[in-house]
Amino acid sequence: MSDRKQKDFMEKLAGRLTNIVLLGFFATLFSLPVVTAGAAFTALNVSTKAYLYEDEDKVLRIFFESFKEHFVLSTKVWLIHLLAFAILIWDIAYYRVGETSLDILASAAIFVLIVFLLFEFQLVFVLIGERKESRVFKLMKLALEMAFTCFWQSLMMALFTLTVIAVSIFLFRGLLLVMPGIIAYLDWQVLPELFRKYKFRERQKTS
Repeated sequence: MSDRKQKDFMEKLAGRLTNIVLLGFFATLFSLPVVTAGAAFTALNVSTKAYLYEDEDKVLRIFFESFKEHFVLSTKVWLIHLLAFAILIWDIAYYRVGETSLDILASAAIFVLIVFLLFEFQLVFVLIGERKESRVFKLMKLALEMAFTCFWQSLMMALFTLTVIAVSIFLFRGLLLVMPGIIAYLDWQVLPELFRKYKFRERQKTS
């Protein structure tokens, strides 16, 4: 690699790392009030896509604009998910202490519901940013449908998320502040293929 190419590569790498860190930090910061986390997730996805695929350099401007634009819908969706996760986690904790077959069956059923919700959750804020749907429950239904239509891409996104969370908690806790940015960057390596595959399936259904 020539000196010029090496310099360009290092500059591009430094710029990419800087933007991932910045976006991750602001997504974490804007999630701290908890109620604003949904809008922060949406803004993170919009600005990450703009940076990676639309050659947008002013990522923080895109982040703030998207946060404001999608705040209401994102917050509604986020609060519904927060409530659903709280209920399911409480239920699974309740049934785990039981020893009957019914308790075991109930725990398994709740675990399946949590998996379904996790798969839908990782796509729903992406879809808000993509303006695919403006009605809350139709949006959630679309996210779930896409997640299981494009199962392997969705599974890869879930593995990215769990791996980054595990590394951040158990190995490099300093990454916790920028963790959302890393997850969004990895997800957007998969999402374009997921969208292409889903559109292909939709054409098959209508043909």
